[in-house]
This record gives sequence, structure tokens and C-alpha cells, in this order.
Amino acid sequence: MTLAPLAKRLLLCCICALGFDSSAVSSTAVSGSSANMSPLNTSSGDASSAEALRVLSNIDYVPEQEYSDNRDRLDVYLPSQSSNKPILIHFHGGGLTSGSKEKGSRAFATTLAQHGVCVVAPNYRLAPIHPFPAQINDAVKAVHWAISHMQDYGCDISNVFVSGHSAGAYLAALMAVDADRLSDNVNLAHNIKAAVAISPLLELAKLDKSHLEAVWGSDETLYQNASVTAHVGENKIPLLLMFADDDHQGMQQEIEAFAGAMLNYNNHLGVVEASHRDHKSIINHLNRNDDIVKSTILGWIALHVAGL
Repeated sequence: MTLAPLAKRLLLCCICALGFDSSAVSSTAVSGSSANMSPLNTSSGDASSAEALRVLSNIDYVPEQEYSDNRDRLDVYLPSQSSNKPILIHFHGGGLTSGSKEKGSRAFATTLAQHGVCVVAPNYRLAPIHPFPAQINDAVKAVHWAISHMQDYGCDISNVFVSGHSAGAYLAALMAVDADRLSDNVNLAHNIKAAVAISPLLELAKLDKSHLEAVWGSDETLYQNASVTAHVGENKIPLLLMFADDDHQGMQQEIEAFAGAMLNYNNHLGVVEASHRDHKSIINHLNRNDDIVKSTILGWIALHVAGL
């Protein structure tokens, strides 16, 4: 698959800004910071160079309520030296009707933590038992928990990021563009440095009707307001969009159209295509030394930690 001119331009801008080639992040990604202040292990060495990590499982992030099936629980992945490391809250995929932090986030969180990021991996309530907006409300609560508690583990709550894959990427992207979703619970718009959406759902109307109704109900006016694409405007949280060259049909075009609209408002945006990947494998090969998804995410975080 060949990128259209817009996506090519965005890809090149993102890579040039991050200062890395197609296989690894270089030290210039955090230029301006002394070596001992660098928040990330961005080397492209072998797996033995990765940090050891600590994992804290099944922390209740909604203590005022009791969810079934541990949907109010999250896991924390900490680098061996977590002091002043950035925080990434990552949401699993599954169409908002399935999936879990164990199956959808464990490998991702392990890899990022081994490269110097404090990762929070929440579960959230699932439809149709819990229709939307239960999922985005839980996602916001998880971010609020991280900002309130991750400092206890030595992590840097001034550098908080959100990410997700597929439906989880929809939640992360919706946070980036719809400030009302954040202010309804607690005003987090100024606490999130940037977001990462991997193979995201952006436009709800393109989904199968039965899936739409199972998650978002039958009110078609809600479909528009709950779509990421409905919230194009200025001063949005910086957003990195990633997709695979063999991703879901139409995803590239959807991302390109959304990115173009966002750029018209001078938002900070990155778009990257992962070659030789599909909708699932784009998130499953981060442990490879030359994986562009891993290196791009690390670079995107480092870019914003450095304030560039």
C-alpha cells in the first residue's frame, strides 16, 4: 500500500521531528536534555539492554463502586528505576465489547516499561451490558487515578500520556479531541501531554449497525457526537495516529482525512504507517529491535517530555 501525499508528508514530518530512521529512535529525540535526565531508554540494542520491571496487578481504580469481572482493576508496569519516568495509560482493544488488560495490554505494557516508561493498563466496562459512555467514563477515571497515584511509585505525573489499540485507540483519541469528556469527570485536559492511537476507530457511522447498537444504542445523533471526527478544531491534545499497511479497509483514508482537517487548525499531529503489519500484528511485534511502532511511540513520548 502506498501512502497518499498527505500521509507521506505527515510521516516524514514526524520522523524528522523525532530524529530517527525507520528502525530506531536516536538520542536526538530528547536533544536538549542531559544524558542523566533522559526519561527513556531509546537505544536500539538487543533485548538484554531493556530494563527489568515490576508489575503491580489488579489495583482498584474505582473504589467507590464495585464492577463485575474485575473491570474496575488496572495493572501497573514499572521500570526498575521508575523515578521521574513518564506515564502512559494504555487501553486495550476489542470493539468495546470484549478484550482485557491481560490479553490486550500485557505485551505492550511490558515492552514500554522495559524501555523506561511507567505504564498503566486498565480494564473498563464492556457493552452491551454497559453501553457507551461507560467505556470513556472508565478511561477518564483510570487517567485520574494515574495522576493521583503514580507519583507514589516515583513516576512523573507532569508527563502523562494516553494510548490505545483499535477500540482502545478510539478512547485515547476521543480524549485528545473532546475536552468535554475530560471535564465531565475531572478536568484533565491540561494534564495529558499527548496521545497515541494505534489503528483507531474514528468514525462510528462506518461500523456495522448491530455493533453500533450494541455499544452506542439506537440514537443516531449520538453516533455523530461520539465520533472522534466530530471534534475537529483548534488547541487539541497532540495526537499520534498509527495504522498498518494491511489494516482494516478504509482506515488509511479515514485517518488521512481526519489528519488533514486537524492540520487545518494547526494541531500537533503525527501519522505513521507500519509496513508488513495488519490490524492485529501492528501491536504484537513491539519486542522486535527494529519495530517502528515501538520506536515511534518512544520517540513521540520523548519529544513531548523534552517540550519540543
